[in-house]
Amino acid sequence: MEVIELSLPATNRLATEYVEGTFPVHEAFHPCSFEQRLRELQKRTYAREALADHLLAYHQKFQASRETIANIEKLRQRESVVVIGGQQAGLLTGPLYTIYKIISIITLAKQQEQKLGVPVVPVFWMASEDHDIAEINYVHVAEAGKVKKYVYSPLAKEKRMAAHIEMDADELMGWVDDVFKTYGETNVTNELRTYIHECIAKSRTVADFFANVVFALFAKEGIVVVDAAHPQLRAIEREWFMTLAHEHEAITHALQNQQQHLERLGYKKAIDVTPMCAHLFYDDGQRRLLYYDDAQHCFYTKDGMYRFTHDELRQRIESEPQSFSNNVVTRPLMQEWLFPTLAFIAGPGEIAYWAELKQVFEHFQWHMPPIVPRLSATLVERHIATDLADVHMTVEEVLTTGTKRALEEWIRNNQPAAFDETFREAKKQMALIHEQLRQLGMQVDPHLEGVMLKNAERMETQIDYLQQLITRRMLQKHDVHVRKYERIELSLRPNNMPQERVWNVLYYMNRYGLDFVDRLLHVDYRWNGMHKIVYI
Repeated sequence: MEVIELSLPATNRLATEYVEGTFPVHEAFHPCSFEQRLRELQKRTYAREALADHLLAYHQKFQASRETIANIEKLRQRESVVVIGGQQAGLLTGPLYTIYKIISIITLAKQQEQKLGVPVVPVFWMASEDHDIAEINYVHVAEAGKVKKYVYSPLAKEKRMAAHIEMDADELMGWVDDVFKTYGETNVTNELRTYIHECIAKSRTVADFFANVVFALFAKEGIVVVDAAHPQLRAIEREWFMTLAHEHEAITHALQNQQQHLERLGYKKAIDVTPMCAHLFYDDGQRRLLYYDDAQHCFYTKDGMYRFTHDELRQRIESEPQSFSNNVVTRPLMQEWLFPTLAFIAGPGEIAYWAELKQVFEHFQWHMPPIVPRLSATLVERHIATDLADVHMTVEEVLTTGTKRALEEWIRNNQPAAFDETFREAKKQMALIHEQLRQLGMQVDPHLEGVMLKNAERMETQIDYLQQLITRRMLQKHDVHVRKYERIELSLRPNNMPQERVWNVLYYMNRYGLDFVDRLLHVDYRWNGMHKIVYI
């Protein structure tokens, strides 16, 4: 695989400036070197034994690789640290950026372990407590030259956490088979389909399925997966849930102060919470955000189902920690409390919302870990590279402006001489002739004006139709060339979105081999914030 680099804007201004190095980092983060961060972490203590015991039991259930088990054991060592990042448990791993995030975690962990001389464990935080199932219940596929959202319908109305949704294996296998049909048959299709079917057969829930696919893809790399909704993990987190509940007002105050600070610097707010938010969810089968009532001195859910005094909430956390989970503000705090985090791998949206957490971290007398932008990439297949050369476009042009403008210019250059001018002149002449006819008609009967104006509109519409008809016939005549623009757009900028936010990794594995992810892992990436163009 050949890699070139481009400077492309991220999906929000703050992340773009952060990646480019123009954002005033001290205003929102605690910048430091990895060496400095390591020294800071070695002064702190963690529940290493309890965490390692839980992770060992969890991963043994999945028959995780020896490399993963060895990495879990490393967490018991006082000097060990982690590189961590996370994502929701998307079907078939979701869009490509999930794969890029895991590759980023693994790659940076390896590099820093070699550089720092201490164990650096790659950890993926699976956001299995997320109940916004509409964000994970589909993959995008290409059908008839268009992007199609292929939804797994049994999840369409789900409101529960991904960790609590049990799957019908046969039904899910049928859906996967339908997805594979859109990819086309290759010499590895049957083996890849079997590989995914086996992951389904070993899974009970949506979260299990995601974890099984990740373990299969990255077995050699020793990736450690944290199931955020696992009851045993929640038991370890019990003490911190109590702290977060007690400190919820201070958390909100610190968050809002930092948001106001960033707004004064000209940056839009990324996290939207109300002053009454308690930053924890309570789950009885349906996940409900907790709020705080100052007048009644109690926590409550908006639907009125639950009200807890401070003592009652403490007792609930003590007796059923598995019923509590973090919101977007407290999840990073829980991660910081659980793991000696050398670096956090972040997507553009995460960079923006972590910028609002600086004062929240400071409230707990912590520094934020170094925030490292995940690798961002566009995969260029060989036939797409050929199409690009044929239409004289670069990948950078496609990613920044799309193909529409270039196609329109090509059409203009290949139209009959003075094509547009001829139709404009025809409309102009027709309007003059019709004006004379209207004047004549008005002399006979002034009430004919409305009818004659409509007639003029119909005549202009007919000229437009004729122009469009000739243009379509011309495009049909040059169909082979026009389709190159369409293929390029569909592959590199589907639905006018970054490729990594639309296409799924299994399409590329089906086309380029079961070792495709492994080959992606071993590309020589540089941590410079540049967008990677990977030719395959």
